[in-house]
Amino acid sequence: MAILGNDAYEWYLYQARQPCVLASARGQRGVLAKDAAFGVRGASSDKRARRLILKELGPRTVFSLPQAQADALLKKSRPLDADALRPEPKATRLAARLARADPKQFWSVVAALNWPKYGLDPAYLAIARAALRERLRASELTRLEKAAARHRRALQKAVERLEKQADEQLFLGGDDSFYDALAHAVSSGQRAFDAFVRKPESFVKKYNRAPIEGENFESCFL
Repeated sequence: MAILGNDAYEWYLYQARQPCVLASARGQRGVLAKDAAFGVRGASSDKRARRLILKELGPRTVFSLPQAQADALLKKSRPLDADALRPEPKATRLAARLARADPKQFWSVVAALNWPKYGLDPAYLAIARAALRERLRASELTRLEKAAARHRRALQKAVERLEKQADEQLFLGGDDSFYDALAHAVSSGQRAFDAFVRKPESFVKKYNRAPIEGENFESCFL
């Protein structure tokens, strides 16, 4: 059994084989995804509880589970080596950017996520989701999700007006591709997004030339 030393604590390392909803002492929620790496130890202040940390969030965010629930989770998990739980550098950098962002300002959070740069990494969506849930309340996440959808619809209307004027379909993809491209345009930040709304032909030109690959940006907030 591998053990990762962290300050005064030692964590036993596992890979989850089933998802598990978690809560921290601060009332923040997290989700241990299937196949995700996590660490577990006893709780010094409560012998009936176990503490957990997630690879995506690092050792500073500690969750709690009742002993019986933790024991059931461990029976369906696989032991790991010590390197498995070390935080991803991208997760550490994202946490620092989100700490500087204003959660009440949608575009501030968008800038911190920097989706156009990192979103092509298949692992980044899970990193972004975990970091947002560690940093923000559920109500703040819901507000951000609604803001992203509102901006997407505004750009969609601008493109549809342009197509109506041209009397032809200008965007050369299906509905799913259009949805992904609109969401990606929102992820580009306020300045780029406002430019697309003012000149929707620039959106059509950009995303016809370079279709979106990877996950939809709005999935970060779900």
